[in-house]
Amino acid sequence: MSELQSKPIRPLYFVASYPRSGSNWVRSGIFLMIALSQPNPPKRIDMRNIDNIIPLDSAGRLYAEVTGKDHKALAEEEVAAARPMVHEMLARNPKGFPVVKTHAVRGTFYGHPTFNTKVSAGGTYIVRNPLDVAAALVESTGAQPLKIIEAMMTVDRRVRSRPEFVSEPQGSWSQNVASWTAKRQPAVNVIRFEDLHKDSAKEFKRLAAHMRIPADEKAITTAVGLLAETQKTRGRKTEARDYRELLQPAHARAIIEAHGVQMDSHGFLTKRVLEYANIDREAALMLAQKYAPKIAN
Repeated sequence: MSELQSKPIRPLYFVASYPRSGSNWVRSGIFLMIALSQPNPPKRIDMRNIDNIIPLDSAGRLYAEVTGKDHKALAEEEVAAARPMVHEMLARNPKGFPVVKTHAVRGTFYGHPTFNTKVSAGGTYIVRNPLDVAAALVESTGAQPLKIIEAMMTVDRRVRSRPEFVSEPQGSWSQNVASWTAKRQPAVNVIRFEDLHKDSAKEFKRLAAHMRIPADEKAITTAVGLLAETQKTRGRKTEARDYRELLQPAHARAIIEAHGVQMDSHGFLTKRVLEYANIDREAALMLAQKYAPKIAN
């Protein structure tokens, strides 16, 4: 038995989302609330090391550690087999927080579970209107809207490995969302990005209660203020995104036809959205059934 394997397990809490849905915002909020809820909270908080304290579970260095191989040399099958081991390693690591960020769909990857439930305590899933997700991806990647839309509707989609990250099973937007939220359960807290933007303090208070972080009103208010200040310092937009600036009505319609069922489940299939895409609710839901993920009983 290795030294790490002899360490007790601290069950992991996952901060999950489809990319560009707000997981970095929530991860930073957790980091700050934990720091500010200490008996003697630090006067200055350095968040530059957050990737090591609350890592992304596809970080290549983690797979190199559990396999003993360069993560860039790992085949997808090896990555899939290593995911449960990575989660156990993180759960036994006494350093940092037992919190992990992920974009993975819940399910299996080459026959292996994408999440090690033996070392998991639950998590929070952040869901965002897929129209805004698509617009954010267009803006951040420079890709054409149709390419982004195609990627978001690809079932069982895997993101290829990158220099610092291994391959990750993300699935389609609907598949990802449904895998975490279709069966509501106490262990998984669901936050809509739009609600977080509207009232961050309220959502962080809910999050702190779910995670059992002893953060009082002052700590939560301070965390919200620090996050807003960080956004401004980095030159990021603080106002809500308008997907219509980057997506044409035809693009919006394609997204609705692919993801209407999950959009409706989370309150995104609004009158404004339907009118912009020139489609009625009944038609949207009927067409979207074709792409709706099949959820096992």
